Amino acid sequence: MNINELKKKSGANFFASVLGKSTMDSKSQGYKLLQNCVRLLVNEGFGIIHGGYAGGAMSAASDAANEEILKLNLPSEINIGVPQAQHDGLWDRVESAVFVDAANDIYDRLRAVVSGDIALVASRGGDGTELEENIIFHENVIRMGMQDGGKETKKPTPMIFLCLPGDTDWETLIRSKMSILDTSVKLPEEYDWIYFVSSIETFSEVVNKLKNTYLN
Repeated sequence: MNINELKKKSGANFFASVLGKSTMDSKSQGYKLLQNCVRLLVNEGFGIIHGGYAGGAMSAASDAANEEILKLNLPSEINIGVPQAQHDGLWDRVESAVFVDAANDIYDRLRAVVSGDIALVASRGGDGTELEENIIFHENVIRMGMQDGGKETKKPTPMIFLCLPGDTDWETLIRSKMSILDTSVKLPEEYDWIYFVSSIETFSEVVNKLKNTYLN
């Protein structure tokens, strides 16, 4: 099945793309925070989309989603993994997800992984994480420009970056990117779809805000 077919089968109101490094330490604070955020999302009616391979952020997201699926008796399609044909056999898939048909290449895989209604970026990321978040960021900016021209009605995808000391400094990265590149907007505060959070409490506040306003 493709990503849209699994989304429909899940019955979820919204989906969150979960992005993060495949080698996150399962005992780290960032891993535990990511799992708590995923549990909250499933309880708030979201399905979860992730890269589908065992280890790090993908395992954190898949295992946490599956815990809530079993607890709440939800459809297994709430937890969607997106594998890539070239990676199968090199990396083990997570055990608890439902998988889309393996993507032919990185481009097909990226389209599916970043197709959520919101993006949750783990506190530790690598170059693959940056590629994924940058696609969403770029598409958001393009979408805003098209809205201004009356050619687009879909809102930008909210991006929630988990930021913890000692992990990836997402806020500095985003601020640097906006200040250095040739962009019309230079501060993330000028966008209503960028959030930097460091606790489950703040994450919960952001999700509730988005559900009550932005995602309606």
